[in-house]
Amino acid sequence: MKKMLIVLTLVMALSGLVLAGTFAALTERIEINRERALQASLAALFAGADEPSFDQLDVADPTIYRGTDGAGDLLGYAVRVVASGYNGPISMLVGLTPELDEIVGLQVVENIETPGLGGRITEAGFRSQFAGLDPTRALRSVRNIEPDPSANQVQAISSATITTEAVVAGINQKTPDAIEAIRRAER
Repeated sequence: MKKMLIVLTLVMALSGLVLAGTFAALTERIEINRERALQASLAALFAGADEPSFDQLDVADPTIYRGTDGAGDLLGYAVRVVASGYNGPISMLVGLTPELDEIVGLQVVENIETPGLGGRITEAGFRSQFAGLDPTRALRSVRNIEPDPSANQVQAISSATITTEAVVAGINQKTPDAIEAIRRAER
């Protein structure tokens, strides 16, 4: 019995060292991939733009990116939103027009929601319904009825109401602060 306990302890210690070494070796690559995903999501928000580039505004919270095209013209802003979904954090970008009066799109950067259910927030059909909504008014999700964009409504994903509500709540919480921060920073 004592011998088995020693062997198990050694196996656990060795496994822990291997995991720690692997994590340390891959940390830089993980960060590079996260940055690539962020840049791809930013570009997707303003997909019609010629040579989009993004710089982060100097504000404390939330994280906001200013998008410009190749000629230096303002495309709009992207607000980083992190919401608490059903399975964990959902990291998103909400695109806003230069006038801050309309949402241009939604991109989900990272999530661990259930594939086929809450994971459907990454699908174009869900994300596209945010385009054209008014970021200065609260968004609402609806079920079993056709959403009314003029009332700032989006269709909830069937069997994933918690995830949909998390996305909507995250946008409702961060967007007003972001608009205020943009106005202060861009004076």
